[in-house]
Amino acid sequence: MRHITVLFALLALMGCAETPFHGLTLMDMQDMEHTGEPNLQVSEQGEVTLSYLREHGGMTTLYLRTLSDAGWSSPKPVTQGKDLLVNWADFPSIIAANDRLIAHWLVRQEGPAFAYDVYTASSDDGGDRWTTAKRLHADTSDTEHGFVSLYAVEDGVGAFWLDGQRYAQAGQSKGMELRHRLLGSKDSDSEEIVDALVCDCCHTDAIVVDGSPVVVYRDRTENEIRDISLARLTDTGWRKTSVGTDGWRISGCPVNGPAIAQNNGVIGVAWFTAVPSNRVRVAFSFDGGRSFDVPIDVVTEHPLGRVDLVVTPDGRAMVSWLAQNQGGFRFREVMPDGETGDVIKVASMETRRASGFPKMVETDGELIFAWTDTAGSVPRVRTSKMRLP
Repeated sequence: MRHITVLFALLALMGCAETPFHGLTLMDMQDMEHTGEPNLQVSEQGEVTLSYLREHGGMTTLYLRTLSDAGWSSPKPVTQGKDLLVNWADFPSIIAANDRLIAHWLVRQEGPAFAYDVYTASSDDGGDRWTTAKRLHADTSDTEHGFVSLYAVEDGVGAFWLDGQRYAQAGQSKGMELRHRLLGSKDSDSEEIVDALVCDCCHTDAIVVDGSPVVVYRDRTENEIRDISLARLTDTGWRKTSVGTDGWRISGCPVNGPAIAQNNGVIGVAWFTAVPSNRVRVAFSFDGGRSFDVPIDVVTEHPLGRVDLVVTPDGRAMVSWLAQNQGGFRFREVMPDGETGDVIKVASMETRRASGFPKMVETDGELIFAWTDTAGSVPRVRTSKMRLP
């Protein structure tokens, strides 16, 4: 991506020893050839949605499936076109909100190669029909807009995204902004700058705490420290908290954003860092994200990152990551006191960009996993499940 130096040289070529585990059940799906960029979301009612892209015949289609006791539903197309952007690190999502489905995806502009916009649409009939797509952001400059996190609140849906409009403004210092807006409310036309300088291409993640949005992201300082920050909306505006002060000074984007999850008042944030060496960490908050305990090392045996996170009803964190070499998609249980469980391997995965970001959610005591399998002749999204350890 433009303005980005992806520093894979920082990542060592080792895996992490795992415990063999036979409680995983593969959930097969038909018509999954040429698919990738999976994303999982779980509603407050526990319904799981899977979104993914399929490239075929010069067209790209965004699909939706929902999970039931019988397995995955048949795929429903959300949108398609020759201009849909397929980006291994910046992928669509579909969330359930107030009896509606809200989807976002990326559309290439006609200008520079890495200029693209975010579009959204909604469905009130389970994904059979979708509203006319609308651009999420007001800016129309030939720059990047993406890395979206959608969330649902009582009066509508909100969105965070990274906005590159400053790259097109003469006399402005260059850098991506973290922006926010509400959709479907009286304030839906307003945009806010949450943070005026953030890492260029690390994904964001968001939750709602006591009715207010909370977002985590990879921050950026003027002297190129790129650690993890959290911003929460208060009565006086956006309040920023440092999640972990790793002090990672890096002159380009590592393409490794954080993940956030909560359950019964316990918030967890997981992330990758290369300080003091490559590792995945998790930190817990028990006061709504106002402060965090000392970060816990989840794995230090040279992970690649691409983390995801679940917090269970009893306050445990399930942290997933992609391991280097032949390590694959793994996860580990972490307790707030620092105790860790065995490393469990979910699937073998290649580490090239086409593998994307493996995803994980929890519903009704089960972990649901999704990833892109690139080992065959064509890529395909696969899913599996297991009972919580």
